[in-house]
Amino acid sequence: MEKIKQYFLPTFMLVSSIILLIVGVPRFLHELMLVPGTPIHERVSRGENVSDDDLDVLEDSRLQALRFVELPAAYSDLGASYLVRAQRATTDADRKMFAEKSIEASTTSVEMAPLNTFAWARITAANIILGEENYPEAATAWRLSIATARFEPFLLIQRVHMGILLYDQLTEEDIDLLKDQLGMAYRWNKKQTRRYAQQQQLTEWFVFLSEGGSEAAEYFAQ
Repeated sequence: MEKIKQYFLPTFMLVSSIILLIVGVPRFLHELMLVPGTPIHERVSRGENVSDDDLDVLEDSRLQALRFVELPAAYSDLGASYLVRAQRATTDADRKMFAEKSIEASTTSVEMAPLNTFAWARITAANIILGEENYPEAATAWRLSIATARFEPFLLIQRVHMGILLYDQLTEEDIDLLKDQLGMAYRWNKKQTRRYAQQQQLTEWFVFLSEGGSEAAEYFAQ
C-alpha cells in the first residue's frame, strides 16, 4: 500500500503531462502555422485589396494549420479567401470553382461553430455568385446570418445589398428583416449607407425599403 501511494503521484503527473502534450502540441502547431496569413486575413476582413500572392499565403497557412487540428476559424478564413478569388475571377469556370470552395469551407466552419455570422454571410454571397438556381440556399444562409447576429456593423450594408438581390426569394417576414437591417445601417452610419447606395446604384431600393416620408427615405433620396 505504501508503494502504491509512493508511486501514485509521480505516475499521475507523468500521465497528465503526456495528455497535455498530446492535446497541447498540435494546437500550438496549429496556431503557429496561422501566423504568416493572419495579417493578410485582417486586411481581407477590412475589405482592403490583397494580391493573389497574399491569398496564396493566407490559404497555405490555414491548410497547414488544419493538418494539426481542425478548428472552425481556419475553415472560416479559407472561406473568406476563396470568396475574394470568386469575386475577382475573370472566367466563369474560376468564379464557379472558388465560389463552391468558399461555400464548402464556410459550411464546414458553421457546422463546427454555428454562430459565425460572417461565415453565413459568405455562404450567402458565394451562392449568389453561383446564380439564381442557388438563390434559395443563399436566402437560407442570409436569414441565418441575421439570426446569429442581428446587429453586426460590418455586415449591415452587405446584408441589405444581398437581400435586395434575393428579394424575389424573401417572405414577408424576411422583407421586415431587410428593412430592419437597413434601418440599423442608417442609424449606425447614415453617410456611409447613403454613399454605398449611390455607388452601387441602389438609391431607389433604399428609398423603397425605408418608410414612406420618413427621415431615412428623404435622406437617401437627396
